[in-house]
Amino acid sequence: MQENNFFFKTGIGFDEYNSQLTLEAKELANVLYEKKIKPNYFHLIVIPFGNFIKNYFLKLQILKGKKGFILSYIHAFATFKKYLFLWLKYRKLE
Repeated sequence: MQENNFFFKTGIGFDEYNSQLTLEAKELANVLYEKKIKPNYFHLIVIPFGNFIKNYFLKLQILKGKKGFILSYIHAFATFKKYLFLWLKYRKLE
C-alpha cells in the first residue's frame, strides 16, 4: 500500500513537502517584487484556480483519485501563497 504513496516514494512527509513549497513561494515572491509586479485579486484568485484546473484536468491528476486532487490542491495553494507573500511585501506586513 505504501509503495503507491507519493510522499513515500519521494522520501519526505506531507508537512515537509508543504514547507518546501512555502519556501519556494517566498523566493518567487521576492523575484516578482524585484520585477515590480504588483499583485491584485486576479493573481490571488484566478491564477491559483487556473493552476488547479491545469494540474488536475490537463496533467491528468484526476486519474490518480484522491492523491491527484491533494497534489493539485497543494500546488494551487502554493501559487496562492506566492502572490499572498508578494501582496504582504508590498504592504510591508511581513
